[in-house]
Amino acid sequence: MRVREELIGEVREVRYSLDVNGESVPGLLALPVGEESPLPLVFLQHPATSSKDDYFVRDVALRWAQRGWACAGIDAPLHGERTTYDPMSLFRDRSRYPEVVAQFATELSATIDALAERFPVDLNRLGYIGYSMGSMLGIPAVARDGRFRAAAFCLVGEGGMVGPASGEGSVLPGLKNVAVRIVGKASDELIPRDATLALYHALPGKKDIVWLPGGHFEIGPDVISAAEDWIRKNI
Repeated sequence: MRVREELIGEVREVRYSLDVNGESVPGLLALPVGEESPLPLVFLQHPATSSKDDYFVRDVALRWAQRGWACAGIDAPLHGERTTYDPMSLFRDRSRYPEVVAQFATELSATIDALAERFPVDLNRLGYIGYSMGSMLGIPAVARDGRFRAAAFCLVGEGGMVGPASGEGSVLPGLKNVAVRIVGKASDELIPRDATLALYHALPGKKDIVWLPGGHFEIGPDVISAAEDWIRKNI
């Protein structure tokens, strides 16, 4: 892991790059200065065409670090500072979905392991927040990893990268020990309400669902607060 660190007030902002299966995975970590006790580790994952440096990842991570969390995010495949940058290619060729889903799951677990080796994080208090594509990739990744305590999946439904909500091929049974909040938008123009409800009803463990006003691309303080409240109560 290659690391570059900067102090921003009372927060350590760490930029890192981790090699996973021959590809460099860029990420960031924010944690409070001087903290040596293990901290909850919360991942924030960006939507399509975005990156770890957008406000709903970086700015939120810096703010939450001041309350005593370690917050991390990585650039998803084909996004941000990846060697190959072509975010829309994923949606032009849906046959690549299984490959990218598996790649992200491997990278997320490898990132957790690498951060735990170097920084004071508590692997018994893992949280995940995803926005749109960050949720589509996150649901299979969190289910596969098996260590997460809580997750808030925002602006997402069954199908596509998530796969079926139930039956053969569903990854949702892997979330049985994860407290999950689904955050939907009442006027979402990309994710049908029925797809979001199908996903929610198939979740096997502790869960709830929140509907907020607005459309799919309106990721504002209401979405962030709904996710934060759930993680805070369950991590």
